[in-house]
Amino acid sequence: MSPYAALDTALRQWAPIPDAELARAHRIFRPHRVPARTLLQRAGEPSDRVSFIVRGLARIYLVAGGGTERVRAFRAEGDLVCAYAAALRRAPSAEFIETLEECELLTAARPAFAALCGGHPAWTAMLNAMQERLFLDAERRSRDLLGADAAARYRSFLTERPALAARLTQRQIAAYVGITPEALSRLRHTPALMDIKAGPRDGF
Repeated sequence: MSPYAALDTALRQWAPIPDAELARAHRIFRPHRVPARTLLQRAGEPSDRVSFIVRGLARIYLVAGGGTERVRAFRAEGDLVCAYAAALRRAPSAEFIETLEECELLTAARPAFAALCGGHPAWTAMLNAMQERLFLDAERRSRDLLGADAAARYRSFLTERPALAARLTQRQIAAYVGITPEALSRLRHTPALMDIKAGPRDGF
């Protein structure tokens, strides 16, 4: 599947976007490849682009006190990735976005993307559907962090997203679960979690 065909398929999962509108999207999204460990967004800088992940994996994270990294979300094939909250506030991003694997991307400048979405009503429907999913994901993430212990959060992540977990290191999953890598290593060997076959790659 070509990069633009992958983009079309992903966008049409959110709304029935006409061919002519997809052709407009093709004109503003430009293909490029970036290596792993590339920062697509830096905290403190404006959100000036939107990227579609054709192939690869990225993380959205914050740096807490003492330099501790906290992962808010992962984005993989078929996902749009950007500092969305910063764009809504028209303020600098509070988050970093970093590739974890070599990524094949389609990237658009945010003003061009905003102009695209301000046209045909199908784009409004797409954005509304995406915003609803982001809200539900954020609500579930907050509920897990506030109401579940680390073992429950780890089990939930592995059982709900085993394919993603297999692409991550212990350190990356620990930063998402909200514990240290050492604590995660201990959790992995507790009797309550020994039945889970999926898990992170070895190493940190």
